[in-house]
Amino acid sequence: MQNKRERSPGGILALWVFYAFCGYFIWTVMHYMWVIGKVTTFLDSLAGDDPCVISSKLLGVMLRFMALSAVGAILASIAWYTRPRDVPDQ
Repeated sequence: MQNKRERSPGGILALWVFYAFCGYFIWTVMHYMWVIGKVTTFLDSLAGDDPCVISSKLLGVMLRFMALSAVGAILASIAWYTRPRDVPDQ
């Protein structure tokens, strides 16, 4: 029979930091979707205006999303590395 070890305090902290980041990531994605929604409503009214403003907002959202994804991947790998592992019963 195998016993499952408990997470270390550092592992618990890593997991909670990852959970908190997931909540922040979801909130940020919803905020960015709201920003993109505002930009697309501007597309109708700004048909003849400078498209650089619109494209810069969309590019900024994409770059921030990629940066947050990279941070999330790092935090997920730390939480996975600190997971409890099965140990053989001796």
